[in-house]
Amino acid sequence: MLKGIIILFILVTCGEGIAQNAFTLSGKLRLLNPLEIRVESLKGDILLSLQVAKDGGFKSGPKEIEPDLYILLIGNTKQPVYLTNTDVTIKGFYDEKNPDNSSLSFTGIDDFLELLKWVPERKKTVVDEVRGQLQGTMYSALAYMADMKAYEPNKMLLDLVPEANRGALSAKWLENRVDSLRQFAIGTEAYDFEYVDPDGKNVRLSDFRGKYVLVDFWASWCGPCRQEMKNLLPVYKELKGEDLEFISISLDKREKDWRRMLDVEDLPWVMLWNKEGFIVGDAPNTIQKAYGFYSIPFIVLIDKEGRIVARGLRGEKVREEILKARQR
Repeated sequence: MLKGIIILFILVTCGEGIAQNAFTLSGKLRLLNPLEIRVESLKGDILLSLQVAKDGGFKSGPKEIEPDLYILLIGNTKQPVYLTNTDVTIKGFYDEKNPDNSSLSFTGIDDFLELLKWVPERKKTVVDEVRGQLQGTMYSALAYMADMKAYEPNKMLLDLVPEANRGALSAKWLENRVDSLRQFAIGTEAYDFEYVDPDGKNVRLSDFRGKYVLVDFWASWCGPCRQEMKNLLPVYKELKGEDLEFISISLDKREKDWRRMLDVEDLPWVMLWNKEGFIVGDAPNTIQKAYGFYSIPFIVLIDKEGRIVARGLRGEKVREEILKARQR
């Protein structure tokens, strides 16, 4: 998947497209070298391909499309863009070697510009206020572009896609995404891990059944993790009781690094070590797959029956969610 919005569309100037029954792509570019402009579906099927010479115009024939997210390729530059049955034009200068130096204007992509307003920054979640602000497959296109790892916001956007539009590629992609994330949803049973404590004893999550359990995944080399652990200490002192347990699970690859940090941090709750370590990239370890996290620190709250109550907690949200769970 493409990770965010590249410079190409930061340079967009808004303009009305002509409503019609088919999609066309036309315009004129000043180029350093001839290149190809291509539009592909999310599956990689080519909808159209245009060869553009230096200072050359281009124009496609009409093609009826389903309003949805597509991939626009200008030379080597790729960008997801929401397209409808309008006449889209692209004009200006494009520098394939240094796209930041380009200056392009587009018309006919008004729906895409509206959609961009709702794409969250810095991997935050889509806000609830998006309900009723978009239409059709714009909701599933938003999910694709936001690339959120949590079940709940993806499920919210899927529910907003009308049944009549569920056959679109972005909607099918979102259905698969929601299905794969369902195991991490609030209310589902938490994976029953088993790791070693400082005394060499194996400890399981299910050993604490009947208590609320706050699980903190961290590593000694992770500065934000260690700061978050310090933030947990006053919360623990304030809220500790027979009904609550904190567990910090180290994802250090080397046991000695974990043990060194035990002495440095000297925290009063359960400390465990997962010798698999933290895996970066597309091959997460067992616990990362089980809880659906790809960065640390990652904190999850589990209820007395072993179900996930809240996930992705940081800062004051830890305290708030524990108090909220106790009031249920």
